[in-house]
Amino acid sequence: MKRLLACAGVVLLCQVLSSAVAGDTNLGGYGELHFNKPLEKGSEGQLDFHRFVLFTSHQFADWVWMYSELEIEHTYLEGGESTGELALEQAYIQLQYAKAFSLRAGIMLVPVGIVNPLHEPPVFNGVERPNVERTIIPSTWRESGIGAVGSFAGGLKYEGYVMAGLDPLGLSGANGIRGARQKAFESSTANWALTGRLDYMPFLGGSAGISGFYSTLGGSIDGPASDSRFWMLSAHALYSRGNLTARGLVAYSEISDIGALNDYLRFELADPDVQVGEIQLGMYAEMAYDFLGLLDPESEQRLFVFARLERYDTHAATSGFAANPDYDRRETTLGLTYLPVPQVCLKMDVQLLRTGGDNSREQLNLGVGYNF
Repeated sequence: MKRLLACAGVVLLCQVLSSAVAGDTNLGGYGELHFNKPLEKGSEGQLDFHRFVLFTSHQFADWVWMYSELEIEHTYLEGGESTGELALEQAYIQLQYAKAFSLRAGIMLVPVGIVNPLHEPPVFNGVERPNVERTIIPSTWRESGIGAVGSFAGGLKYEGYVMAGLDPLGLSGANGIRGARQKAFESSTANWALTGRLDYMPFLGGSAGISGFYSTLGGSIDGPASDSRFWMLSAHALYSRGNLTARGLVAYSEISDIGALNDYLRFELADPDVQVGEIQLGMYAEMAYDFLGLLDPESEQRLFVFARLERYDTHAATSGFAANPDYDRRETTLGLTYLPVPQVCLKMDVQLLRTGGDNSREQLNLGVGYNF
């Protein structure tokens, strides 16, 4: 692991030096420190530098460039699942033949939802990302593949890729497909995926879009579950006018032949309690208002007061067993986001985390983040 870190350091140093020499190489990044404290008597808080990310891009020609993003999560790498992670989040080549068509190949973000494609700390409210976009849409979601991107006059943009699919052995009742992401790490092509996105911006400050993901699940399975499929469809909208911003999202996903698939997972994982839901459903709505912009419209400083309501259930429908009420989650997040400059944020919020069962709780979150 130490050798891996040393190699990564050398690569990053070379990239920094090359950016100082060549104007067509750029360096950027983002990071965020979190403090999370359950609001229960006697509970302890936790400080964690959750993410440190450096990204580089290089333009080989006016129509050919590469983009890469290297991420360290939780600062500490020493083996074992409880420590951090060093990972390539993105690494792809893009060939732009026209504004309406560019070919892209490598490791890309799955273009689903609001946060997964754009998740730098200053661009979203709340210390933590919306839980709908962590559980139903498992941000950050990346995979190897090839596809196309483009935009047209009138505000229409698209993305579409063929990628390595999901690993069915990572499915779970509580977290849906989150553990089934292969993360471009020696990804098996026993299952293939198709994913795409359409965005439309009819006016400045307003946009809406739809996105989807489809993956076979039975490519590595013998027996009745070999025909299992997963598909997801999501719709989102964003609005900004004056000091008011709002966003909302709905995501629906379904797994076919779920009874046979659960039987297969129980056998392969030697776990009689595997209960993956047939349907997963999530939605949220958020509104924020910039009070500093109201007091001084000329200032670049911003102070957003926001509220976000979330509802998501990884057991929205089940087959052969009763749904777990703890997987039916209803959450409210109330907080502040202060931006002294557009690239730096200080955040504070309180989350009221409710379930249909007995695991409801409250949590205080503090955070600082940046991007450049």
